[in-house]
Amino acid sequence: MRKFTAMVLALALMLTLFAGLTISTATAEGEKVKIKYYGMAQDDDPDSSKAINQDEMDWLTAKFPNVEFEFTRMAPGSDYRQQYDTLLMAGDGPTVAKMFPYVDIQTRLANGTVADITEYVTNWDLRKEGKVVTIFDEALSTPDGKWYAVPWSPYINAIVTNEEVIREMGGDPSVVPATWSEFAELAQKYTDKDYPVFGYLLLGSEWNAWTYTPWVWAAGGEMVRSNGDGTWALGFNEDAGVEAAMFLNSLIWKYGVTQKDVLESYDDMQNHFKAGQATYGWGTASSFSQSDLARFDQKQENMGVIPLPGKDEGGKQVAFAGGEVWTMSPLATPEQRDAAWEIINAIGFDEEYLTHRWTLENEWGAINANIPARSDLAEKKFSIATAWPDHWASQLAAIGPVAKPEPYCPHWNDLKNEIVIPLQSIYLKDGITFEEAKALLDECAETLYTKYPEAFRKP
Repeated sequence: MRKFTAMVLALALMLTLFAGLTISTATAEGEKVKIKYYGMAQDDDPDSSKAINQDEMDWLTAKFPNVEFEFTRMAPGSDYRQQYDTLLMAGDGPTVAKMFPYVDIQTRLANGTVADITEYVTNWDLRKEGKVVTIFDEALSTPDGKWYAVPWSPYINAIVTNEEVIREMGGDPSVVPATWSEFAELAQKYTDKDYPVFGYLLLGSEWNAWTYTPWVWAAGGEMVRSNGDGTWALGFNEDAGVEAAMFLNSLIWKYGVTQKDVLESYDDMQNHFKAGQATYGWGTASSFSQSDLARFDQKQENMGVIPLPGKDEGGKQVAFAGGEVWTMSPLATPEQRDAAWEIINAIGFDEEYLTHRWTLENEWGAINANIPARSDLAEKKFSIATAWPDHWASQLAAIGPVAKPEPYCPHWNDLKNEIVIPLQSIYLKDGITFEEAKALLDECAETLYTKYPEAFRKP
């Protein structure tokens, strides 16, 4: 019945939205503008994602009859950034996309893999009216006023919890660990590998810098620091970075609280959590839809989120802020760029469409806690989120003030790629010493200083 209600509601809203639309994306010859749009759901995505994605494609097709859409997606199982670059080199790839984290843009504008969209952003009424989030502005532009992306979906991640499993393991989900030792002791209490239940799901795969970064912050360190001249000094190999890596190593070997294969894929790691096989993981509660959890006999009301604990007593709790942005292909024609800009505004900033989308997401139990790129609509979005369990609002409010944006320096993504193997080497070695771990991170830092001298410079 819920799915039928969702479809009826979506149809009614779509019919309303489609009335009276005007389109201005045809070419001079009256031919359709061809747009390749990478936004399709994957085959193994939850039903909610597929339904919302199909609604988006139907809505775009109806709104823009003078656009010939090719809806597609990146192949699963490999780095989408590398796929994008390969396609671009072959003269292909998405005309418009909302896939890249904002931290990639400084590198991409330097290597020419995203289009200059200054003419659109500087003449953008919504931005002039102060209705577009500005948290990523410096990362999306250059000091001389050129723009290469606009925001799509800012998010905050921290320690996601399964409160029901915590209770089953004899714990109290209202107890929030304040220090690393408290976190490790609780995770150890909540571990039963025969059951199985893991105290903490550790991400050691190719995305490991993503989750390592906030632990470095919690230790009082930084991954990178600005030198004030456009270059950045590396900080992950300082004591705080080594301490963070050593603590994550201890969760595997000293406390024994992690899953057996810490190098498994991110999706496999998340499936452990969805299946109720862990008490602590990575993400935020609202990222798990009702339909996705139902496949594992879990419920959204079981999910919670807490900040990462500070290293020591009195240390600073942290959370991690990131987000994807809209970009255009540098190969797009002027007509395609004009059409792409209208699509960006229609999907990312049109109040009528966003209200429709959030209502549908709420009906599916899939509305997330991401801040809308339309900053003036945040209150409206969260008022629509009636499907949320009662405790989420207070928990999300607690992690917001301690959230810190991901670094966005040039070659940040290359840094994250370079640090993968050293971190894995540290995580996987039982009995590794602080000095050995520091040597691995020092070597990684020296490699980055050598490879990217225009971006990284010793202070």
